Order: sequence, then C-alpha cells, then structure tokens
Amino acid sequence: MSELSSWSACMLSLAVTALLVTTAGVQAQGWKEHLMKQGDGQGGWILKPAQCQILSYREKAWSAGFGLVQMDSGEVVLVGICNPGNSLWYGGGQGEKTIIAFSNDRGNTWTDLEAIPNINGRPMMTAYLGGGDLTFVSGKRYYSSDYGRTWSEGIEVPPASNGASFHTEGNPVVDRDEQGNGVRIAEIGYNFGPGGHWSPQEPEHVFLRWSYDGGRTWVDETEPQAWRWEETYQGQTYVRSGDEGALTRAANGWLVAALRTAVPAQFFAWPHSDQYMGTGISISKDNGKTWSPVNILFPAGRMHGHIMTLPNGDLVLTVTVRHDMDDSGLVSYRRGVEAIVSHDNGLTWDLEHKYILDEWEFFDPQSPAIGQCGHLYATLLDDGSILTVHNNYLTMGMTLIRWQP
Repeated sequence: MSELSSWSACMLSLAVTALLVTTAGVQAQGWKEHLMKQGDGQGGWILKPAQCQILSYREKAWSAGFGLVQMDSGEVVLVGICNPGNSLWYGGGQGEKTIIAFSNDRGNTWTDLEAIPNINGRPMMTAYLGGGDLTFVSGKRYYSSDYGRTWSEGIEVPPASNGASFHTEGNPVVDRDEQGNGVRIAEIGYNFGPGGHWSPQEPEHVFLRWSYDGGRTWVDETEPQAWRWEETYQGQTYVRSGDEGALTRAANGWLVAALRTAVPAQFFAWPHSDQYMGTGISISKDNGKTWSPVNILFPAGRMHGHIMTLPNGDLVLTVTVRHDMDDSGLVSYRRGVEAIVSHDNGLTWDLEHKYILDEWEFFDPQSPAIGQCGHLYATLLDDGSILTVHNNYLTMGMTLIRWQP
C-alpha cells in the first residue's frame, strides 16, 4: 500500500466519515470499503484496507454496540442499546432498551436490531459459553440457552467482598474444555467502597473473581494491590488505581489484564475528568494470585479496552480514543478507535505500529470535554479477521469494522 503523510491520511479519513454520517438512522446494507491506518514506525502512516458499516435501530433513536461474539454455530451475535434520548448527540442513559441482531455470514448481512423483552440497559461482559449458551450483564446477569433467541433467566449480580456493587465493563476470560465449552470465567469489577462515590482524586476498589457455573456464583475474589500505585504532582502524592478491566489468557498461559486507569493528577480540575482516564496492562503468571505493576500504555484519553489472543499468539488491545492526548495534554480533536499488538504475551506493545481503525474530528466549544464516542467490543471471526463494534455518537448508530492486523 502507498505511504501517505498523517495530514493526507487524516483528510481522507474525514471524507470517509462525512459519507458515513449521512447514513445515520438508516440500516446499513452490507460492507462498505474502508481505509484504516497503521503507523510505519517512522512517524508516518500506511493505509490498509478494511470494511465498515453502521447499524441503527429501526425507530428514531441513538444506538450503541456493547457486545459482540461469534458462536460455535458460526453465527455472530451483536448486543447493544437504543435510546430515544433528548440531547443533540448522546442519548443520556434514560429509557435505554437492550437490543440484539444476528449475522450468519461474518457480518455481511444482519437481522433487524430487535429489543430483548424485559431487559433494559447496557449489556456488559458478553460471553459465549458453548452449546448455545450466552450471557451478559445489564443490571442483572442474563442467560440464553438457544443462541440468543430467548433470554429466560436473569439473576442478581453478587456484590463485591467490600459489600458494594460489582460494576463491570470490558471482556471476561473464558477457559474452555476440548469441546469449546466454557468451564471457568474470570471477570474484573470495581466500585467506590460502601457508600462511596467517584472522585478523580480517590482510588477505586478493583477486584478479580472466578466462576465455575457460568457466572451464577463466584469464588476466589481478590483485590490486587498491584492495581494501585502512587503519583506525585505539584508536591502532593495521590494513590491511583485501575477501574473497569478486560482479560485474556495468553498463549503461554499467563492472564493479561487491560485496565482503565485513573485520571492523572494534572487533569483533576478539568470538566468531565473521567474522560481523561487511560489504559494500562498488568500480567499474572500464576493464574491471578499475583500481578505485575500496571504498565500504563496510554496515560489519558484512551480507554474502554478490549483484549484478545490471536491463534498465532499475538495479543490485540483495542481502545476508544475519547481524547487524542499525550503527557502535555490535548494533541488534536481526533476521536475514534485504535488497536495495538503485543508479540510477547503482553510484556511489550508495538505503539509505533498502532492501528487507527476509525477516526474523525469533533469539538464542541460549549462542552469541550465531551468526545462523542465511547465503548467497544470485538470478536475473532473464523476466517481470521477481527470484527469490532464501536460508537461514533455523531452517527447515532453503532459502527462495525472488519479488519486484520
């Protein structure tokens, strides 16, 4: 592929995005040609082919994707929410319906997005357990035993060991038997302590726990102290912590966690400072008993990580770019979704050759902290490609990217 300057690639991406935005509210019909960018290791970019489409709920509403998985039947299931909302861009969290769609051709075509009866809210931690069994968390933990067609079971999510709620967002690790059935799940959850509330200055409580029955009961909960650290800023020291988290099992058996990391102290006073959280990696070589210190890959602005292990052993970490930032602050008004790869089971990550799967520019002078994007999920398809769903709020729909690293 030809090598282009960052400016040229960005202009081309904006042109593509402008075309996509015109389809807002219209169910996409199949894949459209799409160009992603990969760093060339010398500060420039290489354009690479990918595919893109936007799906929207049939009613006028803001739609967003939160879960995506290919099942052993070959069918792909997509879960998300629709929200009629009353704000210009973002639905705002009131009246969210949980919605679902299916594809039997790796995302080429989809059934209509339909509301799941009696389930509302954002479906987190989507997992396929084998034999037609699916689960996700949306307030309660819900189950389907017929490949997502009906959802007849919903159980309360047990609180964390400190008595407060166990909040989740990210992806679990599912250990499977030789037939591909899930025999054990591990999830990361967080809270602010009993009676607590989020504050950018305060650390959170972050937990890891295990289930041997599909998430109905949980054991061996731990609160890794390695997921806390200290930061000194302007002469004052703060305890920092992780937040939501995603898990994968590396090819050598290690557990690798991608954690949303606390707001750096220099951004405490910025409005909506939770949007300046970052992403870091922690590794366990003893199945979750102990963890390495958090290796912060993105100090601020990039979050909502999803992590997976490819058949060749590479790890792929995908993040939402709510703000394009470095240590000095904002670099640009670019938003979107990016991915990086590790070739050594999560020890190091190839930042110089990162992928920009999708990008656009946005700035609202009345709400400069709002990035108008967020949340993602991904699944490895049986042809070796990756299917990623992310949310560009400007389109009012959920964006699907099919690509290969």
